[in-house]
Order: sequence, then C-alpha cells, then structure tokens
Amino acid sequence: MSEQRNQQLLRLTLLLQLEYRARQASAEELPYVIVNETADLLPYRQALLWQRDSSHTTAVSGVSHPEKNAPYTLWITAVFKHFSQNERATATTLIDAVDLPAELAADWEEWLPAHGLWIPLPTPTGSTYVLALFRETPWQEPELHVLSYLSQAYGHALALSTAAKPRLSWREHIKIRRLQFAIAAVVLAAMAFPVRQSVLADAEVIPFRPHLVRAPLDGVIETFYVQPNEIIKVGQKLFALDMTQLRSRLSVAEEARDIAKTEYLQTTQQAMLDQAAKAKLAVLKSKWDQELAEVDYVRSLLERCEVTASKSGVAVFDDPNDWLGHPVTQGEKILAVADPQTVELEVRLPMDDLVNLQAGSEVLFFPNVEPHRPMPAVLTYFSYRASPTPADVMAYRLKAKFTDAAHLPRLGYQGVAKVYGMRRPFILWLLRKPIRTVRLWLAW
Repeated sequence: MSEQRNQQLLRLTLLLQLEYRARQASAEELPYVIVNETADLLPYRQALLWQRDSSHTTAVSGVSHPEKNAPYTLWITAVFKHFSQNERATATTLIDAVDLPAELAADWEEWLPAHGLWIPLPTPTGSTYVLALFRETPWQEPELHVLSYLSQAYGHALALSTAAKPRLSWREHIKIRRLQFAIAAVVLAAMAFPVRQSVLADAEVIPFRPHLVRAPLDGVIETFYVQPNEIIKVGQKLFALDMTQLRSRLSVAEEARDIAKTEYLQTTQQAMLDQAAKAKLAVLKSKWDQELAEVDYVRSLLERCEVTASKSGVAVFDDPNDWLGHPVTQGEKILAVADPQTVELEVRLPMDDLVNLQAGSEVLFFPNVEPHRPMPAVLTYFSYRASPTPADVMAYRLKAKFTDAAHLPRLGYQGVAKVYGMRRPFILWLLRKPIRTVRLWLAW
C-alpha cells in the first residue's frame, strides 16, 4: 500500500512539473515539450501534436522539425483528417486501425504501434490542437485520468502562446525599436552621403609629343643600328632599308646615261658635215639630261635608305628582330624618339567602368615597381569613342599630365591608375552597375 502511494505521489509530482514546464516554455519550444517530455509521465513510443484548424502536424517526438512532404507526414495527416470527423474526436478516446478506411489502415502497422490515444487539448476559445500518443501496450484507465488534467494544462499553455499580443502605440514601438531605428537612420544617411566616384584601369607611361620616325620609301628593313630605350643623338643612324634593288636600278640608269652621252657626242661630230644629224642634237641632249636626272634620283633614294636621327632622345619601339625583313610602305611609323623628361600617362578605361569625367579630374598612378608611391596627375584628354585594347576589351583612351615635374616616372612604366569623377550619393555609386544592367534590359 505504501509503495502504491509513493508511485501516485511521484506521478502527481511529475504532472505538476510538466504543467509548470509547459507554462514556462516559449511559443517555439512548447510543441517540443509536449511531444517529448510527456514521456516522463506516461510511457509511449511515438507522440504527435496536430493543429486541427490548419490540418498541420506541428511536432513529432524525436524530430526537431517534421518534414512537410515526407511520406509519413502525408499519411498521418490523412489519418488525422479522417478521424477528426468522427463523433468521438471531441473527447479523449482510443484509436486504432479499425477506425480508419481500408486504404489508410493498410499502412498502420508500417508507421504506428497498435494502440493509439486521441487527446484533444481544450482551450478557452475551443480546441484546435490534438495530442496523439501511440505504443504497443493498451492504455489503462488511470492513465487516461491523469492525461485529462495534463491536457487542460497543455491547452491553456497553447492558448497563451498563440494569443495576440496587445497593440502598442507608435511611441511604444519607437521606444522598443529605438536601436533599430537609429541604425536604419545611420544607414540611410550613409547611403545619401555624397562620395567621389572613382574607377581603376590599366595605365602606361608614354612619351609626350614624341618625334615619329617613318619609312622614307617602300622597301624592306635590313638593319637596325639602335636598340629599344637607347639614348640617341642627332645624326646617329637608326635603321636602313634593303638597297639591292636600288643599286641594280642605279647601275641600269648609269649605263643608260653613258649610252645617251655617247650618242650625243657622236652626233655632235657628224653635225659639222651633215645637216640632218644637226637636227637630232636637241633630242639627244634632252635624252642625256633625262638619264642624268634618273641617276641623281636613284642616288638620292639610296641615301634616304639610311635613316638618321634628327632629334636627340630615347628610342621607343618594339624588338628590332620583329622589324628585320619586314616590308614597309612609305610613311609607315617605325619608331619614335622621345624626351625622357616629357612624359604623360595613358589610361585604358573599359566601357563597363565608365564614370562621369571631365578635364582636370584627379588621377593617381600606381606603378607596378612602386605601388606604395602613387604619382598625382590631372586628366587632359578623353577619347570620344572606345577602341579595342591588346586584351580585346573595348575601352576609352585617356591621357593625364603628371603634376609633380620633379619626380616623373620612367618612360614605359606600367601600373594601375585610379581616376576620380564627380561626387554622387553613395547608393547610386554602389548600384551603378545593376542600374546600368536594368536599363539595358528595359531599353531605357
């Protein structure tokens, strides 16, 4: 008798603990408590919490979140929907496979133990939740009696957790969310703050107004006398064209000149006795003069085949081996002679990174050899259309003048240029590329 009273006292204590635990649990934690911790009071193998008004399985014992489209969830939902229409569904009652139609009862043994218990959880507004317990052994009357008390406590706890919160005034909303409003205000202010636009692009130091050396006539380059970046002086030989064809032409012209001279001299002697020969003198003299002019012209071409520097500076061109044997046309650029103390910056700005620029915009050049020492410059030129770069990217060509004449970079230096534009709100600068993409989609 004493042992039976101790068991009853223990069960009563567990019942009170479960009621306290349910009332203290949060709305998110309460379904988990109901389907899992009820096992401390009564043994069962499986428990489910089902919401009748939405036909939704809220919690399943041993699972943190039931899968909505899992086969078991779909089957048990159909079972609960069918039994909820039974007249016994309004009170705590025993359920088993016999209470179901044949198509649902056929899967009972696969998913559930033999003995089930349907427990509505009453609330002040009407029962909307049902606790279903399943195990292999039959349910006893004392257990049903204890569960009747527990179901009322669970129903009350569920009603409190789902009750609507009291409506707050706008002052109370502001007071509660004061920190969130302050952060939002700071973010909005930061988005509206005007920032200077900037963009990065590849850049190279090029000569400023270099002296271009072009091919004097059509031909093939035979020899280069200078190397790239070599310091050259006025009168120094730069390169020479192949003279083989011109030398042959000169030989032919000289022979034709000698023949014309001989004919003229012979006719001059004959003219003293023959009047007909005297009449030919003017024609032969013109022919001799023509051949002389041809010889002088070919000799001038031969002299022009060797190109010399007319200005001192640094030779700017590619590898001379690429030019040897290369046919050129008259006026084609071969190399440039530049003053190393007069350089400028050339920037290739891709079309996708274009920002609003104008003459005088600030430019910072970060050379690859010294990226930690940027060199200031100002924008002086902006091409009106884009052209392909060696990397096959459409880009605008920009030129900038270095402002620090005492510290000019070396000719040929490459690096990255940061070009600054006008000031715009930070949000517009941040979303410039998405806005451009949307405009293309909408054909603005």
